[in-house]
Amino acid sequence: MIRPNALRCAALLLACLPPFLAQADELDNPAAEAGSLSPELEPVTSLLTHKLFMRTGYGPDETRLGEDRRTFFSLRYEPSYRWYSPEQRWARWELFGRLWLNYDTDPNALQNTEGSDENLSRRRHAYSEAREFYARRNLLGDDPRFSATFGRQRFSDRFGIWWDDSIEALRLDYNDSFASGFVAVAEKFYYYNSDDNRLDPRDKNIRYLMAEYAWRWHADHWIGARLLHEDDHSGSSVDDRQDFDGLRYGIFLRGDTRQLTSLVSDYQLEAVRLDGTQDITQANGQRERSDKRGWALVGDVGKRFESLPWTPRVGLSAGLTDRPDDSGNDGFSLNRIQSDRRNDPFSYSSRLVSNLVSVNLSNLAFYGISLETQPTDRSQLDMRLSDLRLRNASAQLPLRTTTDGLVRDSGSSHLGQVLDINHYWRMFPLAYDGKRIQLNTLTSLSYFRAGSALEIGDDYQVTLGITLTY
Repeated sequence: MIRPNALRCAALLLACLPPFLAQADELDNPAAEAGSLSPELEPVTSLLTHKLFMRTGYGPDETRLGEDRRTFFSLRYEPSYRWYSPEQRWARWELFGRLWLNYDTDPNALQNTEGSDENLSRRRHAYSEAREFYARRNLLGDDPRFSATFGRQRFSDRFGIWWDDSIEALRLDYNDSFASGFVAVAEKFYYYNSDDNRLDPRDKNIRYLMAEYAWRWHADHWIGARLLHEDDHSGSSVDDRQDFDGLRYGIFLRGDTRQLTSLVSDYQLEAVRLDGTQDITQANGQRERSDKRGWALVGDVGKRFESLPWTPRVGLSAGLTDRPDDSGNDGFSLNRIQSDRRNDPFSYSSRLVSNLVSVNLSNLAFYGISLETQPTDRSQLDMRLSDLRLRNASAQLPLRTTTDGLVRDSGSSHLGQVLDINHYWRMFPLAYDGKRIQLNTLTSLSYFRAGSALEIGDDYQVTLGITLTY
């Protein structure tokens, strides 16, 4: 006779058998396994992001010191699309495109964004531009450290003095935990702009060779070298009076020193040397060739007091160039793909000296003291006071003013002082339909007190910027 306990055990085994067989069938069937994944774990093959940017304010026309002040407004919609193959996590191929749809009442409405201010000043109120479009091959040789990119792509560095523009290029990247770098060959062919597509004569027929290598010698501490070779083969032209052929090379150091010393919290130092030849086309069409050499030093050092309310950071920034001759043709200067724009990936971007004062890093010495605070976890209140001076009182001005090109004989080298007050706020990100919504605002007040070397009066600017990303 079969005992009741044995019958109950047999019934329990038969009841559990069908679910077990079903699970085994799913494990043997990859299609069933993929279908059972949650939406968060499904492979991502494409991403579409939207960015809406609005900026308004009141200040000098075209951000040129001494011009009449006026109200300006800008609105920009910036969609971006990225495609991966086979999927995002280990993509071998990647396609990317970024578009500008822009309306602005005045060129200075977008002074804090990428691109050349002189190009913006020539465009009408409404225009569109294909800002980036490229193809990237990852996992070169099945090695995740190497990738190659071909197309119009963005190049930028912390201070903008090496490269800060979008340009057509072939680029090879290397990235690992202790070193990173790239080599690129680039040249501009078009602006890809609906209003101003053909290149300015000063941008035509210029080839660039770019290179960077950075080594992490300690946790959060990097030292590296950069090189930029410029080959201007555009020839003689009245509209393009200066053709430079030569090198810019230098070193940089950056890091977070809280693990080494309590005296300094962070630092960023740049040293650049310029060496080459320059052909200058005179008004009568004759060309003169001369050597062009110079150097520039830029640095920013700060100390953050974590234990104090608002965790204030006291910073010191400074910049110094060589002393050019009176003609203004010698000495260090920025080229057409460089800028004085600070690019901070973890905060907001601003100018090297001030949101109001745009400088060409030539014939210039400046220093500034800043106080950065965090009233809340997602807001910043910053103040910066800077003093600017000429290296040669008789040479060309490094500022954009209404007296550009006029002969000065003031005998003074003091350009002036500028005060910036910025308030930055970031909304806590919201999740919607599998995407993240981010909103931030930036309010800025800038006041420039003109020095005795300028023939203009004091100036100021007030701006408000709002950015929505989805």
